[in-house]
Amino acid sequence: RKAAGKPGWQEAESLRRTLASLATRMQSPHAPAAGRVLELGCGAGDLSLWLAEAGFDVHGVDLSPTAIAWAQEKAAQRGVAAHFSVGSVLELAGVASSSVDLVLDGYCFHCIIGADRARFLASARRVLKPGGVLHVATMCGDVTSPLIRSRTDPNTRCVLDETGAATRYLGDPEAILGELREAGLRVLSSRIQPRVDPRTDMDELFVWAVRED
Repeated sequence: RKAAGKPGWQEAESLRRTLASLATRMQSPHAPAAGRVLELGCGAGDLSLWLAEAGFDVHGVDLSPTAIAWAQEKAAQRGVAAHFSVGSVLELAGVASSSVDLVLDGYCFHCIIGADRARFLASARRVLKPGGVLHVATMCGDVTSPLIRSRTDPNTRCVLDETGAATRYLGDPEAILGELREAGLRVLSSRIQPRVDPRTDMDELFVWAVRED
């Protein structure tokens, strides 16, 4: 994607909309005004860099060394003091417990499948400070896109790749909220953003949740 001139994991217009959405969501009364942010599944670093430029102390984690190298390159080019590291969002090795004010799900949670979803949330909860918040942005709801429907198992609600491996979980919004509550997170607010184009897109669920002690 970099060689093709793409800005990151998204197309330019899609990224513009995502950053505008993040700017709006960060105006929530549940969002911290400052502090340490950990983005899970940061990809090429675009959301993390936006938050760093807004004054947050930001660390992004992604499983892909290529993504992290790209994010680090962007940070250096823009003179932004954001930190990026290769790692598993299921473990967050090296991130101290109770050390983060905001854990940001950078559209990663819908890529986590099955029992790993509970591990994802447990790790997020572990690193949050008491009273720290998790912000989830995840695809959800019924599939209206013919292309996505052709690749989706209706029983598991998972999108499958050409080998049959699950790559996305398109959960029911209430089921996703239930996962957060089971992980010891209290839901502060939730909102469904309707899809832009029913032929290609999915609804998005935005959630603010706080660590319960």
